Amino acid sequence: MERRQFLKVSGFLAGFGVSGVSFGMAKKQKRKPNVVIIITDDQKLDSFGFINKKAMTPNIDRIAKEGVYFSKGYASTSVCTPSRYTCLTGRYASRSQVDKFIKGITDEGQTWVQWNADVAQSETNIPKVMKANGYVTGVVGKLHGFEVVGHNKKLNKKSDAHDPEVIKMLKEDQKIIAEDLKNHGFDYAARLHRANLGSTKSLPEEICKHAPEWTVEGALNFIEANKDKPFYLYYATTLLHGPNPLESLKSDPRISEEGFLKEPPKVMPSRQSVLDRVKKAGISESFAPATWLDDSIGAILDKLDELDLTEDTLVIYFNDNAVEGGKGSLYEGGVSTPVMIRWPGKIKPAENKELVSNIDFGPTIFGACGITAPEAMKMDGMDLMPLVTGKTDKTRDSIFCEIGYTRAVVTKEYKYLSFRVPPSRQISREDNLKLMRQAAKKTPSKKRSLEVNPEGRVTHIHRTPGGDGTELSNGLKKYRKNYFSGDQLYDLVKDPDEKENLALDPEYKSLLNKMKKELKKHLDGVPGTFAEFKS
Repeated sequence: MERRQFLKVSGFLAGFGVSGVSFGMAKKQKRKPNVVIIITDDQKLDSFGFINKKAMTPNIDRIAKEGVYFSKGYASTSVCTPSRYTCLTGRYASRSQVDKFIKGITDEGQTWVQWNADVAQSETNIPKVMKANGYVTGVVGKLHGFEVVGHNKKLNKKSDAHDPEVIKMLKEDQKIIAEDLKNHGFDYAARLHRANLGSTKSLPEEICKHAPEWTVEGALNFIEANKDKPFYLYYATTLLHGPNPLESLKSDPRISEEGFLKEPPKVMPSRQSVLDRVKKAGISESFAPATWLDDSIGAILDKLDELDLTEDTLVIYFNDNAVEGGKGSLYEGGVSTPVMIRWPGKIKPAENKELVSNIDFGPTIFGACGITAPEAMKMDGMDLMPLVTGKTDKTRDSIFCEIGYTRAVVTKEYKYLSFRVPPSRQISREDNLKLMRQAAKKTPSKKRSLEVNPEGRVTHIHRTPGGDGTELSNGLKKYRKNYFSGDQLYDLVKDPDEKENLALDPEYKSLLNKMKKELKKHLDGVPGTFAEFKS
């Protein structure tokens, strides 16, 4: 019986002096809160209906309306893997311990945060601590940020995903990866995407499409199976990242990473209904994937409602990094992204303009669940529960972000971005141009590096000569004017698009020095050197 029905009946019976526990009914026992953390992928601001009214997203809007919407939310870094590392650990990605990250540290000891920062299986993380404190833990969806095993090498992009033998191997892969995720502290792992769709050579190309119905079904199965126990669910959808979500929306709903299913999962409104609803509302079809994503979120919220778990569940909603022309950089277009936290009855709905970051998720989850982090578990964030419950009205004075050879510190009014290429990674423009030309001969797409960065300068991440695809399409394009400046200072109130670099303006010398000191304070608390700030 749902809670509202129970209370109605109990009140009626009380009028006759009958206890509400009669007739087999018992008052709902106090329990530890469940935790559902929802990570979306490259979700642009115009796909949040409540922000700019372009997209139809009633369920995402519901989380914002029923919880706290942090309009000054930040990602600790601006690409998926290290950002998810932070979501899973409460730590900056510069603390990653996987071999590929350690190997990327420069001769000077400067950490190099990019797609190399996974959570090592040996590290203490949030799910491990939750499990140790009596929680059932589950993971569903995209696995960027995890150190996990690979796929079956017998498969390739041309393998037939209708073939029973191929399906058998794909299912076996899922089992192997799920078993491996136990080393990360998960009791349950299902409907898994090891990497970006289409980027894995050992997966049939025909199934490299978004399949939210398949992943959502895995999440619903976990919630249903553990409705009577406190649970922690990490749900990471592949939407709205590439490949083109609209093409996936119009594709066969039986597609999954286990091959073609016999029947499509019936856990969400049909794909055709998405297109129909968007058309009826007079919304551009290009925003249909946002509604598709919203349907998947709605299925999870509805399941919590159905099982009368809504008031027992803390929901955290986060887009892994901003995609407003700054992905792969520390400009606002790469790191400024909404954060939402909902817990009906515990958290009063509001919009909050305090500075928060995904480094805060770990401490907040522990705070809500009454868990003390192990002494050896270093977390960089802060517990937001006092803020969202009204016990305090302030968090911090500044946020720290990191990617590649850049570090930034952000206040409510200003941002200081520092770009420092360590000596061991510096290369003459002549040599860099030579490498760029060589790459362009081998790969025609690399010619774009020469078009966007003709001077051959080292870029913020600098994974490839002249910049990789993320940099070329984003920071180097939108923020070209000041991109290569070593010191960058922006007035985020007057200049939210960060067009005017105030670092060389004598009037801002004092503020520049103050922001540099603030950056140094953050750098002193994380591993690695950083030029003159930390040797």
